[in-house]
Amino acid sequence: MEIRSKNPVLSRAKSDVRDSSRSYVTGVTASFSGIALKSGILLAIIFGISLFIFANLETLAPILGPILVIAMIVGFISVLIATFSRSMAPVFTIIYAICEGVTLGTLSALVELAYPGIVFGAIVITFVIFGFLLVAYATGIFKVGLGFRKFFLTALVSILFFYFIQWILSLFHIYIINPNNFGLMIVISIIMVIMASFSLMIDFDDCRNAVDYGAPKSYEWYLSLGLLVSIVWLYTEILRLLLIIARYTRDR
Repeated sequence: MEIRSKNPVLSRAKSDVRDSSRSYVTGVTASFSGIALKSGILLAIIFGISLFIFANLETLAPILGPILVIAMIVGFISVLIATFSRSMAPVFTIIYAICEGVTLGTLSALVELAYPGIVFGAIVITFVIFGFLLVAYATGIFKVGLGFRKFFLTALVSILFFYFIQWILSLFHIYIINPNNFGLMIVISIIMVIMASFSLMIDFDDCRNAVDYGAPKSYEWYLSLGLLVSIVWLYTEILRLLLIIARYTRDR
């Protein structure tokens, strides 16, 4: 089975496997259990660091700003290195998880201070959606075909282009989206949650394709990284949606 993916992490895996002598199929190959274990480790790192920041927010407050900026930059660089360097993928995937723990922990703690309970709600909803999508994909209710992937990629590029134009116009104090338009903000936020969910479904399909194709064991880190990026994206979009609703409810 051919691996078809727009995910750069998994496209890299496909290229390396195809260029090999196909000895991977008879050797140690990627497995669902291995992917699940590594994904669990990465999520545990994020949760652990986030909880530490929650517990020590007042003490860490003076240095959180610079640390947050550094974590975001290092996290972005780590994804690039993990994607294009197979030998360094395990190390930089873990570094990415650490950076995301700092980033999400800081942002979530600040949101929780303003709106108590909203972070727990976002976490619960994220994993409910994750579980639903996993079951739906595993049972064949939702299927990821080439058409689905093309639609997702087209929609994602369009959204990124729209936000880029919005950013350029904002430099001249021109705004396409009125942040005070509650209805529009809700619709946009829901669309982004759906997009993150679609990304997660594609990751599930990529994992299955990689396992069926006989990708080497080391690519479990690539696959886990892809899943982690989608889960983080889904969580942040859900948190943003709940934050919009909370602000509207409080201002009424």
